Amino acid sequence: MKREQLSSAASDLVFLSLSLLGFAINLLLLVLHFSDPAAGIAGCGGGSCDEVLASRWALIFGVPVTVFGLLAYASLMVSLTENARRLRGPVLGMIAAAAAWFVFVQFVFLGKICHWCMAAHGLGILLFLLNLLRPDGAGAFGRQLSWAIATFLAIGLAQVYGPLRVTHRIEQTGRHADFGGGRWSYDVTALPLLGETGATHVLAEYFDYQCASCHTMSGYLDALVAKHPHKVAVLLLPMPLDGECNEHAPKGSAHPGSCMITRTALAVWRVKPEAFPAFHRALIAEPSPATAHKLALALMPQEKLTAVLTDPWIDALIKTHIADWRQLSKTTDKLPKLLIREGRIVHGLPSSEEDFIRVMEKELGIQP
Repeated sequence: MKREQLSSAASDLVFLSLSLLGFAINLLLLVLHFSDPAAGIAGCGGGSCDEVLASRWALIFGVPVTVFGLLAYASLMVSLTENARRLRGPVLGMIAAAAAWFVFVQFVFLGKICHWCMAAHGLGILLFLLNLLRPDGAGAFGRQLSWAIATFLAIGLAQVYGPLRVTHRIEQTGRHADFGGGRWSYDVTALPLLGETGATHVLAEYFDYQCASCHTMSGYLDALVAKHPHKVAVLLLPMPLDGECNEHAPKGSAHPGSCMITRTALAVWRVKPEAFPAFHRALIAEPSPATAHKLALALMPQEKLTAVLTDPWIDALIKTHIADWRQLSKTTDKLPKLLIREGRIVHGLPSSEEDFIRVMEKELGIQP
């Protein structure tokens, strides 16, 4: 009897220790969520955890998922008391289901892995399995599994069909991007452009070819221009987050090779501006220096490419884009940055293509 009591006490101690660790990790993630003023903006920022916490999947009906994690681990600790042991199976089922769902989200939907999140999810699954080895938990598998299935479906439905999180920010800047003359105007004939030069509204996007959020935004912009071909065009202004040419690239978000990719892209625009939109789409779909070089050679001979890469205009333009990005990054340095009307700017990535087009139509006064 004493041996069984000691075994149960040791098992409770292990459960309590792991539950405290899970609680602490969720608390850390919640602090990270609220400590960064730009944490709610999805885009190229300070690493994968930053991207995961800024995504639409970090909230359920407006509440950070880490809050639910804190409540779940607190409930698990309470379930170690004699009067609340019946809670343990359902709570563990919910924790394991949440872990499975958010691992799926990171690998499938985001393509970004937050190591702190994965540590919390791993603890949840470990506790689920350890409970099955306990004498008082062996018969609870059916109940745990039922709660796990119900919770997995509930979270999935709530996040897929529930209200979308606002993952971008629109603010007024001191820079006027009116494109019609003045100190901060852009010449739409002198820079890479997606759409018609005579479009009613010309937007300007700062982006990095290797930024995953910029890749997604590229699809949104294509859809917007396709829907309103005579009303919207977009200036494409590559801004590499690569220390080779940008000493201000934030730690944890540097993209080695982006300087070379950007230089090659601008070289193509200088030589073959009419071919640039197709080149741009192909490159942002598979962004690497080798891809950029291969695509460029399909449009011009090596000798021409080598010559145009030495054009000082390219390096000067990259420096200008870096300076612009720094000026526009007083509240967040995340990409993409999309200048819209009268100096208003979108930081980061909206939660969906439909959301983006709706916001742009409202901002530009375009009828859907």
